[in-house]
Amino acid sequence: MNTYRVPLKNPKPDIQRFLKAMSGQIVPERPPMVEYLIDDALMKPILVDMIGRKWVETSDKEEFMGGQMEMTRESRATIDAWLDNQIAFWYHMGYDFIRVEVSLPLPAVAHVVEDTAVGNEGHNRAWQGLTNGPVTTWEEFEKYPWPTISERDFYIHRYICDHLPEGMGFISCHAGGVYEHASRLMGYEGLCLNLLDNPELVKAVSDKIGQLILEYNRNLVGMDGLVAVFQGEDLGFNTQTLISPADIRKYYLPWHKKYAQLMHEHGKVYYFHSCGKVDAVMDDLINDVKIDGKHSFQDNVVPITEAKRRYGDKICLLGGVDVDKLTRLDPPALRKYIRGLIDTCAPGGRFAIGAGNSVPSYVPLDNYLTMLDEALK
Repeated sequence: MNTYRVPLKNPKPDIQRFLKAMSGQIVPERPPMVEYLIDDALMKPILVDMIGRKWVETSDKEEFMGGQMEMTRESRATIDAWLDNQIAFWYHMGYDFIRVEVSLPLPAVAHVVEDTAVGNEGHNRAWQGLTNGPVTTWEEFEKYPWPTISERDFYIHRYICDHLPEGMGFISCHAGGVYEHASRLMGYEGLCLNLLDNPELVKAVSDKIGQLILEYNRNLVGMDGLVAVFQGEDLGFNTQTLISPADIRKYYLPWHKKYAQLMHEHGKVYYFHSCGKVDAVMDDLINDVKIDGKHSFQDNVVPITEAKRRYGDKICLLGGVDVDKLTRLDPPALRKYIRGLIDTCAPGGRFAIGAGNSVPSYVPLDNYLTMLDEALK
């Protein structure tokens, strides 16, 4: 017997309440809920066993960012059924929005192994290596199959906007940011070496990606139902940024400033996800780029409680439940921890509760449900 508050039988999403709470216009009775990404290993048992829907398998293409669905391999019926599941999940789990992201085809080498998480057998995990990618010379830059943007790239987005339940909004982004794709195409070591040896190539690769994402966002921003771009761009790790703050400011933040300006010109917001310790560029993100909110917090880097103290009067803080604790704590201890975050961060508004990063396959299902149950109290 399900003892959790979720899935909700009669959800009452309110995207305007969410946006007003995040901008500080209102302080809601309880903070809204937020997530960046949720792994299929958790979505599948919830959709099948708790919501009563049929699971839809799709093909992955691991050389693309996130291993997202390869649409050319799928029938329109499969894509539509997959999207209907996405909508049903976010709706019945108590969120005010649906978040789905897709990348343009920017293939790069990825390390791929079988996912060992319980319940996710037969699926792969892909991640970036350190060694050179497919673009490390000017010749490779010229030969790389750079994509062109077409209407078919936005079928998923249009479908979601056309099928939004009453009260819900759509939040999306280009899967993978400018730095992320540049570091994949050049390889992390290749990028770092070329920053010293061939900075013109780094700029050319970064600007090519940045312009593609700008054109991508220009297609998104006019869609009815889209309320925000929530862009991922992992710039840091546990102790510092992945490249120097000066290089981040030079090559990457100007593009995010363009994306934020585009959203704001159309009355929409720009949330920013970055893992790791990015303190060195937070003032730039807030005062120059003008992000509206920040996601991804780790207790061993900057807990969200500290981030709320530092930045809560300027931007909204999204998520904050440390993924290590979300994975390892037993449900009673997890409830106590989450309640502490809510009690500390909810006063004053500009806070949404959820995982501090994407929800990976190894998070126990009961712990994910416990987080939502406590948030809905």
